[in-house]
Amino acid sequence: MVGIVTDESVRSGAPRIEETRITVLDVKRRVVDGNEDPFAVAAEYDLGVAAVFEALAYYYDNVETMREREAADEQRRERLMRESADRRTRLAGEDGGPEIEST
Repeated sequence: MVGIVTDESVRSGAPRIEETRITVLDVKRRVVDGNEDPFAVAAEYDLGVAAVFEALAYYYDNVETMREREAADEQRRERLMRESADRRTRLAGEDGGPEIEST
């Protein structure tokens, strides 16, 4: 039987399919959000289909917690994108970008 495990040192502690780095949310996003066939997802991840259904069952058994994790992931993604854009802007100015003169 396939299990769902957590380990803070792997994928930030996200629930994942045992002996893989594939998270429950990876599977949920493809099958539920992306409307992909669970059998095709299993084949692409080189998993037994039972592992995909186990991940989906875990998601639905813990839906509120998983939605909170998804929201936190999205906030982290947005923050990292803002920080990255700010860093690129600063570097462009340091690398000979147009200088603005004061009047």
